[in-house]
Amino acid sequence: MTAPIPIRRQLALPDLFTTEEAYAAGLTKRDLQRGEYRRLFRGTYVKAGARPTYIEQLAFAIRVIDGAQFAAQYSAARVFGGVTPLASNLHLGTRIRRHSKRDGVFLHFYKNPPNLLRYRGIHLTSPGQTFLDLARSLELVDLLVLGDSLVRREACSPTYLRNFVADVSAHGAQHAREAAALVRGKVYSPNESRLRLLMLSGGLPPPSINHMVYDESTGRKRELDLALPEWKVAVEFDGRHHIERIDQWERDILRREELEAMGWRFVLITSSAMYTQPLRVLERITDTIVAAGGPRVVIRDDWQRHFG
Repeated sequence: MTAPIPIRRQLALPDLFTTEEAYAAGLTKRDLQRGEYRRLFRGTYVKAGARPTYIEQLAFAIRVIDGAQFAAQYSAARVFGGVTPLASNLHLGTRIRRHSKRDGVFLHFYKNPPNLLRYRGIHLTSPGQTFLDLARSLELVDLLVLGDSLVRREACSPTYLRNFVADVSAHGAQHAREAAALVRGKVYSPNESRLRLLMLSGGLPPPSINHMVYDESTGRKRELDLALPEWKVAVEFDGRHHIERIDQWERDILRREELEAMGWRFVLITSSAMYTQPLRVLERITDTIVAAGGPRVVIRDDWQRHFG
């Protein structure tokens, strides 16, 4: 009589697990290569149907990676809702001199204790520390976008950022102070941040952000992305929207018509024009100021540092 094939017992696994935990639960290397699991980063897996949150992935990485202690830099910014250039790796911090040996994870060494806070079960660098850390690698325009977005998501205030970097001497601190001085509240999109920097670096007057205009005839309030109220000049991005947002597009057209009837002049900018024809964008704004009865602004060359 043929002996029965022994049944390999498998223990229950969490949605996120390491190779060692998989083997301890009875899985084999071949099991892990099947479609039931996918690799998160080297030596770690997630069940195919599971959708762990970003916080859960960070908590897991901090638990299993030797030396990792907190989320930092791009990962901390993402937790706060800050906008940065795309970063595919998880970014963790440590006070121990270690290098991550796992692809998909970048481990940053902090010689001095960073400013940390605890959020949803993990430690991560504070908004100010995150802003200061990323000042070492981000261009001014991207650092401004980050600062504006942190404020927009109510992670901090412009005053908090300015105070946090005011007296520090760490690498990138001067760059952080330059960007923090430009951070403002109520900036609703990264393109508004970029356009504002283009205007300022081109020598144009500082625009009013999300400027409210009151229409006495209707009693309605209308908001403008960027405005130069002294001459009733509004600077906004092209209002065309995807077909699914046709109602919003039509509301924007009506809003613009009402404001034009009140004497406002609009300069509509596309994101492509801002990067392919930045000087022309500045010229269009200065021409509109003149047409509205304002002075001819002499465009400075500083814009080329960020958009040239």
